[in-house]
Amino acid sequence: MGDQQQHIDQSERLLSTIQMGDAAILYWSQAQPEGVVLGFSQNHTILRQAQLQTGPLPIYRRRAGGTAVHVGPHLLSLDVVLPMGHALILADIVESYRWFGEAWVAALQRLGIQARVVPPAEAHAQQALLKKAETREYEAVLRRACYGSLSPYEVVVGQRKVIGLDMIRRRVGSLLQAGVLLQWQPETLVRLLGHTQQEQAQMCEGLSERATGLNIIAGRTIAAEEVVAAFTDIITTNFN
Repeated sequence: MGDQQQHIDQSERLLSTIQMGDAAILYWSQAQPEGVVLGFSQNHTILRQAQLQTGPLPIYRRRAGGTAVHVGPHLLSLDVVLPMGHALILADIVESYRWFGEAWVAALQRLGIQARVVPPAEAHAQQALLKKAETREYEAVLRRACYGSLSPYEVVVGQRKVIGLDMIRRRVGSLLQAGVLLQWQPETLVRLLGHTQQEQAQMCEGLSERATGLNIIAGRTIAAEEVVAAFTDIITTNFN
């Protein structure tokens, strides 16, 4: 646990100081207090300022792509830092996510959860809805939140995302990031990102359909320590 800005800064330090030949680094984190992390291309205008004034919430900016994420004890984050030249850094950026998503599927299976990775074609089909007149407005509203859309090799149960992924690439190496929904609590994002009552209703319905927490899938509370142990075991067994 710790302030989200501390976690962001630590990720940057790990990536900036890793050297060729170093072992991969796994950095786990959970934010305390809760906050909202905006995507690289988002700014504060995406948020309802009236809601921020009535219920102050720390706002952060991450250096990877994507859109807004509500961080707190309900979300377990993992940063995997790989040095330049590591075998898991591929020239194809999209395919560089594949091993990460598949490792998460295997880890969740250890916890009794049957998940799958999102094939690129499925993610592209959902993204194409932004170009259709009948779905453009709805999709644009949902995509204000990271868990409102799919990207290649993210992890879903059925059609609902449980683990979101993103990546930062630098000359010194690569940083892959995963956000694991121990619990899915979309209410804060609905309140902050829905600018009208109609948008809030759309987000409430859409985010509930497109994401879920491990606690709902498993029918029990899954502690962060269980997830860490399962993923670490998969990585130690299959990726060393």
